[in-house]
Formats: sequence, structure tokens, C-alpha cells
Amino acid sequence: MKKLLTVHSMKVKGWALMNEDILHKRIEVALNELWNVPKEIPLYLKKNLQHSLRPYQKRALEHFMFIEAQDASNTLTRHLLFHMATGSGKTLVLASTILYLFKERGYQNFLFFVNSDAIIKKTKDNLSNLNSPKYLFDPNGIEIEGRNISIQIVDVFPISPDENTIYLKLTTIQKLHRELEEPRENGLTYEALSENPIVLLSDEAHHINVETKKRRKKEDKKVIEEKNWETTVTKIMNSNNKNKMLEFTATLDLTKESLFEKYKDKIVFQYDLRKFMNDGYSKNVLLARANEDDDSKMLNAILLSQYRKYIAKEIGVELKPVIMFKSQKISLSKNARDRFFEILDNLTVDLLENKIARELSINKGEQNIWEDMFDYYKECDLTKIIRDLRDDFSVDTVLTVDTQEIFSERDALLLNTLEDLNNPIRAIFAVAKLNEGWDVLNLFDIVRLSENASTNKNATDSEAQLIGRGARYYPFIYEGERSYTRRFDYVNKRLSILESLHYHTINDSAYIKNLEKSLDAAGIVTRIDRIRRFEVKIKNKFRKTDLFKTGKIFINRSVKTTAEDYQRFSDYNIDSNYTAIFEKAMETQYGKQVSNTHSLSNYHDEVLPLNKSILRKAIQRNKFFQFSNLKKYMPNISSIKDFIESPNFLGGVTLTVRLPNELTIKNLTSNDILRFVEMFLQEVEQKISTYYVTERGIPEFVGVAFSSLIEDYVIETNVVTTNFTTNPKENIQVHPMRGNDWYIYDQAIVNGLEYDLINEINAFMEELQEKYAEVYLVRNERKVKFREFNGVRGFMPDFLLFLKDESATYQVFLEPKGSHLKLQDKWKEDFLLALNTREDIEILHETDTVKLIGIKFYSDSNADKEIFRKDFRNKVLPETEPVSEEIREGLFSYNDK
Repeated sequence: MKKLLTVHSMKVKGWALMNEDILHKRIEVALNELWNVPKEIPLYLKKNLQHSLRPYQKRALEHFMFIEAQDASNTLTRHLLFHMATGSGKTLVLASTILYLFKERGYQNFLFFVNSDAIIKKTKDNLSNLNSPKYLFDPNGIEIEGRNISIQIVDVFPISPDENTIYLKLTTIQKLHRELEEPRENGLTYEALSENPIVLLSDEAHHINVETKKRRKKEDKKVIEEKNWETTVTKIMNSNNKNKMLEFTATLDLTKESLFEKYKDKIVFQYDLRKFMNDGYSKNVLLARANEDDDSKMLNAILLSQYRKYIAKEIGVELKPVIMFKSQKISLSKNARDRFFEILDNLTVDLLENKIARELSINKGEQNIWEDMFDYYKECDLTKIIRDLRDDFSVDTVLTVDTQEIFSERDALLLNTLEDLNNPIRAIFAVAKLNEGWDVLNLFDIVRLSENASTNKNATDSEAQLIGRGARYYPFIYEGERSYTRRFDYVNKRLSILESLHYHTINDSAYIKNLEKSLDAAGIVTRIDRIRRFEVKIKNKFRKTDLFKTGKIFINRSVKTTAEDYQRFSDYNIDSNYTAIFEKAMETQYGKQVSNTHSLSNYHDEVLPLNKSILRKAIQRNKFFQFSNLKKYMPNISSIKDFIESPNFLGGVTLTVRLPNELTIKNLTSNDILRFVEMFLQEVEQKISTYYVTERGIPEFVGVAFSSLIEDYVIETNVVTTNFTTNPKENIQVHPMRGNDWYIYDQAIVNGLEYDLINEINAFMEELQEKYAEVYLVRNERKVKFREFNGVRGFMPDFLLFLKDESATYQVFLEPKGSHLKLQDKWKEDFLLALNTREDIEILHETDTVKLIGIKFYSDSNADKEIFRKDFRNKVLPETEPVSEEIREGLFSYNDK
């Protein structure tokens, strides 16, 4: 039996969420299929965070907001888990949920707990230390609806909280357990926790599941203690029926039945490490297997690290790459450190020349990093290279971390600020398990010192954890832009070293087998240190066509915006007639839901008289409308007075209030009226921030010579380890295209979804060639770029289809898009579809007739594919019969014959 808003199923507008799968997937279907779900991240979240949310972080919050919007009874949302990869920025999502629950649900008390003191310190900096470079909120202060909000770190939550304060207690699960089970004066108690609702924030949440994962063993004290940690959390949750718990972890083994049963209805968002890495948010991980001894591996590692630094310097990138030398025992680590400095002290030009010659002989023709690196050093002044090595890897720049606890405060500071260019450390000799909470981004080499090291599965599981943390991407600035995703996977083999983590390890078959299993279980995609080079050439036959020799590709122009573009509210898509809903205003004002028992017929609308004083007061309560800031977006205003009085702006606004029949404008307090005005100003702020741009695309298309944009190209990519389970749709594959004259290149180097699209076009080919004199499909390899109409975002469709008949030339835009990206890239589909409907699109300076056609996204579900086929046929092959499924299946196999 289906129930509404229960743990096991949910019904929204006739659509049922069934319990066959985890909650995350059910929400994903809802967000893709329903029109009335929240898709916009609230403006107060965006402007109160120091960093922009990445697409998957926005997606996580969309999931969270969706489930919150469906749950009036706090049943579904009382306990949720974000299952997100190491390095994916879970803490920024956590910070966002704090602001959301404070603003939308009125929660003020937040209890953060974790398994490690190190993470407590890091999180305290993230959430409360304005001077920390890792502070997540706006350093100028948190402001929500004109209120300045403070975050106060407390040991005990206050009985009478200040309404503009978020109270945050940070503790370890062990301390929390002891504090509650052994209460002390002025300490935290279960009774105190029951007085006001709280939100529990559990980081690295897998640590509290020992009771769920293990059977009870009375003789095992540790298990009983850890069991009680989970019991403690349960007792806190039961102390107040409004309490919530949000868990955050990268490590949740859903193959264990007990964990799956516990969390299948709680995983609000899932973004695993494999997906994170394949989406480009991590470094590439390469296994550098070596038969050499530890001395050779250490020398190779510092040579590689310096090579990385030199390559970065050549392109103007400031980079301080760090190496970790990992040992199993303290004595072995100390011996290795001593040997390290001996190697540097004894290094001579002759020794280095011999090494370069030997390594080039071994790696000749391998197209790997070692061949590239030693080729580079062969042409260098080796005296300078040795001098640089000794300067960069000295006693002062090498840090020893024997255990996680035993090192000085200075060393702890150095260890946690490795990305700082003023931090001198270039290498770490470590025994400590620096896994959870260690967020270093510029670790590029991990060297496994293998003397007496264990090769069993437990050891490789620990190494996989460390590799996962080291794979975090370092967002360096290149050509004036900072990127948080890899840039060089397919465009520049040499520069890809700046986006790669090398794990230097022994070449032992049993060990490698265990390591691969551990990495695969952790979702870490690794690549063999070998480059595949694909040369893609335009077919000679196509080079002789008129399209290649004299044809054009039509690209829309972009122009700088001026004050003339922003003369009135409508230029920002702001409607000067605004209706405020009474219940909504009261809910946001008082932080609670107002019962809505009225039908539409029980309401009436009244125009709210606006006077300058109330407008000015509402403006003063929102720092966005400070004149110095507002002028950046509204070049036509001369003062706040002008903004308030001008008929083009606030002076021309009509504000209507929808009130229950028992109320009139006269019943409203001055605070109520102020709230209505503030609601309108929040929408004004959102629209101004969204629609103001300094450069915008316009619907004027100009022809650019086809041959200047479409040419032979080369793709160089690291080889993905084939025995790891990756999504075949995401893997780059080679498909020969000889005999298919409509595809202009000799081969298609594409992923699985892109290849499916090529097959779809081939299924239409007989009809296309019957209707059109010319049919050519072009892979757009990052050359042809369009700009969003009235926006600044660039768009490079993956394929362009060129058609020609006696009346016109047609340029058809085709874009394959995975289901998980459809919503975040919807603006691209909107751009494509606008090509068919906008009346102001203009093709400049052309005598021949040119038509632009945009087709809906081609996606991976059967339903989406059918939508694409219908749209393609309607626009390109109108009034023709669909291809039968039997013929389509036959056409799909053309490349397999």
C-alpha cells in the first residue's frame, strides 16, 4: 500500500516514490520529471558563502530542499545522509544546510561531532574563524533578510537563544558520549538537549555505525564502547521529536545488508569517488610501478616533483608540489630520511647523466612520464638541477611525521598549510595515518617505501584511503583563470602532469593485485602511466567539398553591455507589478509555517501604499542595496534617492498583498508591511544579480570560414586501468569511420553516449540523404563556441550536422547529455531550442539562405532518446515515416561488421 510522505514511499502530484531503491535515486527521478520542485538555490545561500557552489553541490542542496519541501511532519527529513566523495566539499554543503535550516525552519542549535580532534579544529576554522583561509561563509558577515547573523561556538546551548545567532557545539563522538553519560556541573545533559530542537551534524559518519555493522560481543570492550556511541546519538535524537540529524561521509559500504537497510531511505544525495574523478574534479591517479630499490624511487620522485615545478613555471603557474614518503615503521622512516639526504649530498653531474641515459634506454618508445621527464633533463644544465634539488629538499624543507599525535605545534601548522606558497615544506616522511581530515591539495607524489612493508589487503585498503585524499585537485590559476576541474586530459599531455598524482610503488604482482582491489572498492579510478595518442584526420574526400573549401560555420556575436542596456527594471526581468502572499510573508518573518486553511476564494488583493521611509528602511536592512554596491549593477542610477523615486525602478512599482478575507491592509503592522517590501527587494536582488552581465551573447550570427575552425586534431590521454569497473558510457573509445562519407573524420574518438548519438544519426541517414543533397556530421573538438543569449556563458555543442537542399543550408546543433547533467545544463538546451523560435535571430552578410536548428538533448534513458528522435524528425525530416525498429537495430550495427 502506498503512503504519502512516509519513510518508504512518497507521493508528489500523482507521482509515487517507491521503496525499491535508495532515496537519492527516487529524488533524482522526481527532480527530472516534475515541474514544481525547487530548482533555484536561494540567494541568501549564494551570497553568504565565500565559494561558489559546484554543480554537484548545488544538486545535493536541490535534493535536500526537495525532500524538505515534501515533508511537513519531519518524518522523512529527520535523519538524512549525504554520501559524497573525499574532496568533494562536503563541509560547504554542511555549511549551506546550517543556513537553510536556520532561515527556513528556525533551527538555531547545531551539534557537530566527528571521530577525530584534527577534524574538529579544521571544522572550527571552516565555520567560525574569519581569519582562516578555509572559512566557508562570507568574511564580511552573514546577512539574511537584513539581519546580521552571528555564529557562536558554545559548550552548552543557551536556554533563551538570541534570534540572530546560530549556536554551534563541536566535539568528538567520544567526548560527547562521556559528557552525556557522566554529567557534570555546567555540562551538556540529555535534559538540556531536550529543551530546544537541535540539528546533529555527523561528519565521517561511518564511525558511529559499529553497532549496526557488528554483532554484540560482551567480551569486547571496544565494541561495546563504540556501540554506545551509536546509542548516544539515538538517545539525543529521541530527546526532542523535532531534532534532526544530517550525516556526511565518503565511506559507506552499502554492500553490507545491515548498512543498506539502515540508510536506503536516508541517503538524500550520493556522489561517489568514481563519479567525482570521472567528472574531472580530482587529479588523475597514476600507478608508477618500479623494480628499483627505495633509493632509486626517492630520487625519481624528487626529479619528477622538480620537473612538475619547472613545467608549471614555464607556463606562469606558481606551484609548490609536495611529496610524501610513506613507511610502515618509525625506524624505517628515519632510516629512509637519512638515506634521502645522503643521496642528495652524493649526487653529481656524472651520476645524474648516467641515470638519465639509463632511464631513457629503458623507457624508449613507452610514451610515459619517465621518457618525457628524462628527455627534458637531458637538455638541462645539470649543475643547476642538482643545486635546485639541494635547495628545495633540505633539512628545513623536509618534515617528519612519525605519528599523528607526536609532533610539535610548529610542525602541525606546517602540515596543515602545505598549500601556502610561503610554507617551505616540499617533502614529508610519514608513518602517521594522515587520512581523515588532512586536506592538502598540492600533494602530487606518494612514494611507498617498501622495505618490510605489508602487502596484504588491510595494508592496501589503508593506502587506497591515502591515495584518495592525495587525489584532491589543486585549483591553480592558468591564463588568468582558476579551474576546479582538470583542463589538460585531452589537449596537452605535457601539462597533464600538473593534474596528476603519482603513486610510486613496487612492481610485485601479489601486492599490485591487492592494491587494485582496494582502489576499486574505494572507487578510485587509476591510470597506467602511459599515453595513448590519437590522430584524427579529416577525410580527403571531404576536403574537396565546397563546404570545407568555401563553406561557413555560423557563430553568434557577443557585445559589451552599456548603461543603455539597463535603464529600467524590465531589463533585469523584474516585473514592476508584484504580489506578496500573506502566509509566505509571515512564515519567513517569524520562522515557522502559518496554517493555510483558506481557499483561493477566501482571499482578496489590496495594493500596498509605498512611502519613501519604509522603502528606505527596507533598503538599509540589505547590504546589497548599499549605493556603492548597487551602482555596480545599475549604472543608470545616480543615488539611492533616484533608485527609490525613479518610475523606471522602485517609483514605478505596484506592490499587491494577497490577504485572507478577514484581514485588510489596516490590520497589518508596520513590521508586516516592511516584511512585504523586503520580500519584493529579495526578488529584485536575485534578478539583478542573475541578469546583469558585462558581456552578453546576441542573436546575430556571422559566418566563419569552415576550414579555419574544423581541422585535424590530436587527442592524448592516459590509459584507464581496464580491470576497474567504470561506466563504459564515460570511457573514450576509438571507432573507425571509413566508408561513412557523412562523418567528416576518419575515426570517432568519443565516449559511449556520444557514440550512441552517432549511431542515431546513422539510423536516419537513408532518409537524410534522400531529402538533402549534402549531409555531413562534424565533431566539434573545442573549436566552435557560442555564447548564451543575453548572458556570458559559453557553449560548445559536441556535434554540428550540416544539411543542404535546393532552398537552404542548415546548421543543426546536437548535444548528447547524461541524465545527471540535464538539469544543470538546461540553459544550453534552452539556447538550442531558442534557435527555432526567436524572431530576432539574424544571419549577417549572407546572400544564400542559412537556417539554424537546435535539437533537444540526446540523453541516456530510452524515454529521452525517443524525445530526441521525435524532435529531430519534426525539425529535420518533417512529414516522413519513422524508421522501423528492425531497420534501426540493423543500422546500429554498421560499425561492428
